[in-house]
This record gives sequence, C-alpha cells and structure tokens, in this order.
Amino acid sequence: MSKDLISTDEYIKIKKRRKRIKRIAILFIFLISILVTLCLKIPYFNIESIEVQGNVNIPKEEIKDISTIKIGNNIFYANKKHAIENISLNPYIEEVKIKKKLPNKLQIYIKEREALFYNKVDKDFFIISKNGCLLEKRKDIKNMKLINVQGFEFNQSKIGKPLKAKDERTVKILNDFGVLLKNNTSDIVFTELDLRNLLDIRIYSKGISVKIGTSDQMEKKLNTAINILKRDELKKAKKGYVDVSYVGNPVFYIEK
Repeated sequence: MSKDLISTDEYIKIKKRRKRIKRIAILFIFLISILVTLCLKIPYFNIESIEVQGNVNIPKEEIKDISTIKIGNNIFYANKKHAIENISLNPYIEEVKIKKKLPNKLQIYIKEREALFYNKVDKDFFIISKNGCLLEKRKDIKNMKLINVQGFEFNQSKIGKPLKAKDERTVKILNDFGVLLKNNTSDIVFTELDLRNLLDIRIYSKGISVKIGTSDQMEKKLNTAINILKRDELKKAKKGYVDVSYVGNPVFYIEK
C-alpha cells in the first residue's frame, strides 16, 4: 500500500475526532442559547435605575422619557443606538453616550450646547449656541445673560441646525467668538456682536463700540480691547469706541 494513502485506522480516527468536535460545538451552541434566553427572561437583568449625568438645562426625567428606555426593561433589549438618536433630536444636546452597567443599571452621559447669543425676530427671540446652532425660539429671555448677534438670515434658519448666512465664513467667525467669549474671565460684559460686515466686525460693551475689523488675530484684538475697557475712564463712559482693527497702537474715544 502506498505511503501517501491514509490507512483505514487513521481515517476512522479522523472521522471520530470530527464527530466529537461537532458534538461539542452543538452542545456549546445549545448552552449559549440557554444562557441568552435566561438573560433575556429573568428579572435579574431588568433595569432598576437610569442615571443621567451632565445635564444643565434639560431635566433628567425629560431625557429619560426621550430615550424611550424604561425602568423594568431588560437591559439586553435596551437599544442604545435608538436611544441616542432620540435624545440627540433635542437641539440643546450636543453629545450623548449610554453605558450599560450589568446587571441592571443604565447610565446616560449628556453634553449640552450652551446658549450664548440671541436675536429678536418679530416677537420671537432666537436662542443661539456659542457655535452658531439655533437652539429654540421663545417669547422672553428674562434672566438669560445673552449677547445680541447680527449678520445672519434668521428667518431661513431651522431649530437644531447652524444659522444661515450669506457668507459661510460668518458661522465660523461666530464660533470663534463664542469660544473667546465663554473663556472671558474678566468683568467686562459684552452685549452685542455685529457680523453684518466681515471687514468691519464690531462688538459692543454697553455703549462702547469695539472695532475689530477683520477676523485676523481676533483673540489678540479682543484681549487688547478688554484690557482697554478695564480702564476707569472707559468703565464710566456711556458712549464711545475702541479701535483695535489695525496693526499698531489701539485708539479709544469717549463721547462727552
């Protein structure tokens, strides 16, 4: 008999080994099926608590309701992707993460958009995030410390979407201003940002107009303006301007 041919004994051994492996695989699948069924059926894996973290303006109960995940639902049945999509429909929500903590806890982590700007159109106040997203329309802004912004097509803008503008650079500039203004730790309060002319950008602190000019070196210009506005004569002024729009020493003028 040729050495290249498998002997009858060897063939039988291989066949038995294959059958053994097949039986083990079937048993393993059967046990896994039982385990999965138990996990989906026994109360041990029913959700007992849903924690919400990171929310500031949106109530926790509202976030839980929007998620559509309920106390008593099986934690393995809870659809995280669907819940994240539902929660993200709220314009104030910037980011959502959901974690399942076995056996029966769910954690929802929220990052909210911060309202920083507004504009009044007819009788409605358009509330805008620091990065230019239209968050909502409301009838009053009492107790909301917001900055009036000009330079966008508000009537064409949709809630939950970036503001519409004739020049797409306007949204980027607003976003840059938003970051700078949120990081402003001084006592200087800005009340209005005018982006209608991107070659002549202006920001107002009470009655003082700050001439920024173009968006070049915006952080440097704004910091320079803040340092000037801290001066006693500017703090007391009711009207005037500070010009930091050009290279060189800034100029300020106070109307008497």
